[in-house]
Parts: sequence; structure tokens; C-alpha cells
Amino acid sequence: MVAGMSRGWLVAVVLGAFLPQAGAGPDDPEYEGLKVSKWVDTVQNASSARQRALAVEALGKIWILHKHKDAIANICRSLRVDPSAAVRAQAAVVLSGLRAEDLPLFSKDLVGALENEKESRVRRQIINAMTKFPETCVLGIEPLIATLKDDDPAVKVAAAEAIALAAGTVKGSAKSAASELAPLLKEKDKAVRMAAIYALARIEPEGASTIAETLATMLHDQAAEADLKREIITSLGLLAQKSGVVVSALAEALKDPDDEVRRRAARVLGTFGTAASPAADQLFQVITDEKLTDIRVDAVRALGSSLGPAGLKARVKTLLPHLTPEVQPAWEVRMAVVDEIGSLGWEWLGSDLTSSQPETKAAAQEVMAALRKRLADPQIKVREAAAIAVRKIEKKPEPKKEPDKKEP
Repeated sequence: MVAGMSRGWLVAVVLGAFLPQAGAGPDDPEYEGLKVSKWVDTVQNASSARQRALAVEALGKIWILHKHKDAIANICRSLRVDPSAAVRAQAAVVLSGLRAEDLPLFSKDLVGALENEKESRVRRQIINAMTKFPETCVLGIEPLIATLKDDDPAVKVAAAEAIALAAGTVKGSAKSAASELAPLLKEKDKAVRMAAIYALARIEPEGASTIAETLATMLHDQAAEADLKREIITSLGLLAQKSGVVVSALAEALKDPDDEVRRRAARVLGTFGTAASPAADQLFQVITDEKLTDIRVDAVRALGSSLGPAGLKARVKTLLPHLTPEVQPAWEVRMAVVDEIGSLGWEWLGSDLTSSQPETKAAAQEVMAALRKRLADPQIKVREAAAIAVRKIEKKPEPKKEPDKKEP
């Protein structure tokens, strides 16, 4: 019996020398001295979490080099079911380094893993991987919203940014996140508040007016840091809710000690049109007192926009001193004032030159005289702008031609 077993074993050995070995050949290439099958076995069965994590990393390299069919499948398996948080996190890191063309092979695994993951540090790595592939942020919007309740501030930040990315990828895909993002505005952690402000402005939230007024209230907070105020102002511009509360907060921000806060406030007010008219006096004060040229220019543009043609015409006389180098040494500001006055054109200013009302005609002539003086301005761009403004104001529109009547 023993002899028989020995002969059978010998036959098996001899035959084995001539038969293909398991895992051999082009279907089982080597990486760092080990065949793919060995790396897969390590991922699935090694008792050491460190060994499994190294095997996950190796499978990522194997996919890049050889596109081996077992590589991504086993990385995703580790992401879903490995008992070690370190290994699951490593799997997410490896997937984040793959190419967009490989996304169909693991996008659902990323979303499913986020939905079921209990460890914050792994959730963060999964979200980081998702943000490399914005389509997965859209696909995983619900688990991302749920993750906003994570205890780890860094995870909340990552989730908020991923939600904003989803909104930018597919319009309207993240509207439902507003109810979970809004409470984060009261978080103690500044980074969480910043991320919530950023995301809320980009998801086209339901109840945008309420959110905008909440942000405006935060802008009034004297203790708020400059970078937080900047983000708030940018978000108010994106939300485009032009209520009195919002306009008042932006007008107040024109006096902020931070240059960028003032700059952004002026620019956002300039996008609000005549809804920003309650801020006209503050904008005029900026034109007069602001130390930075570009902010004064922005204030001029915003003033013209906020007043509209009728309002600008009513206040144009107060702008005339700002056409002179003595009052406005910066030619950029003088040119902006010239442009705004020129925008009144014939309809709002030029026609007054032929008015039968002496006061009206005299006021228009005074403006035109001030503009013509700019034809001799020291800066050529101001001279060119003044010439254009004069032509726009003096040029009567062509009378409308009656359409030719067709004979019956």
C-alpha cells in the first residue's frame, strides 16, 4: 500500500513537470518577483494587515502595467470587506490613482463602500478618491450627504467639497444637500464652516434667500476672520439673492480693513444691478476715500450699475470732480468715471443739450464741458474714452423707418 502511494506520488510529480503550472504564463505575470496569483492570495488570506495593504498597492501597479483582470476586482474587495481600516483606506488611495477610463470598473464600489463604511479615516480616503472622478460624486450624492454628520471635521469638509463638485458636474444634482449643509454654518470648526459656505453657494439650494440672509448675518460678525468673509461674499455673489439684508451686509463690508473683502464686496454689488441702489452712498464713499485704485474702479462701475441711467443722471454732477487728476490721480478711475457718464448716451443726457428748460440744458452742458476737458487728459486712454463718450452723448439715434407698405 505504501509502495503504491509512493509510485502514485512519483507519477504526479513527473506529470507535473510537463503540465502547465497554476498561475504560470502570460495570464499570471510577475511584479517585484511575485506572480499576480500570489499577490491576490496575499490580499485575500494574509494574516498581516501590513502585508495585505502592500498587496493592494502592488495590485494597483499591476493593473497599470498589465491590466490584469484580477487586480481591480481584488482592490475593490479589500475596500469593501477587509477587516483592517488601514487596508480599506489603502484600497481607496490606490483607486484614486487610477485613470478615468478605468472608472466603470470601480465607481459603484466606491459609492457602496462610502455608504457602509464605519471608520471616519476610511470615509475620508473614499471621498478623496471620489473627488478625483466627479461622476462618482454625482452617483454617491446620498451617502455624501449622510457623511456630513460624521464626527470628524475633516470628513465633513471633504464631503461638502465633494457635494459642491457634484453640483458643478451635473446641474441640480445636489439641491437636496442644503438641509444638511446649512447646520454646518454654526460648526465650531472654521474649516467646516468654510466648506459649507462654499458648497451652499454652488448647489443651487432650495431656500436660497434664507441661506443668503444667514450668510449676510455672518458677514456682520466683527469677530469673523477675513478669509471667512471673503468666502461669504463670493458665495453671496453666486447665490445672487439681492435682498436688503444682503445689500446692507455687502455695503458694510466696503469698510472692512481687509483689502480683498472690500474688493469682493464692490464687485458683487456691481453684479446686483439697481437692487444694490441702497449701497450707492457707501460706493460713492469708496470712490472718494479708498486707497487702492482697482477697488475705486470697481466702486465706480458698481455705482453706475446700482443707480441705473436715471439715478446716475441725477447724481452725475457729484462725479465730475473725479474726472480731474487733482481729485483722482489714478487714470484708471478717471477713465471708469468717463465710461459711466458716457453710458448715459443721447437718451439720458445728450437730448438735454437741446432742452427748452434752461436748468436742464445748463446741467448737460456742464457735464459735456467736463468731458471735453478730458480730451486733453495726461493719459491717452482717458483721452480716447472721453472722445468715445462725447460721441455717444451727442449722437442722435437714427429715426426708425416705417416699414414699406405692400400694395394690395
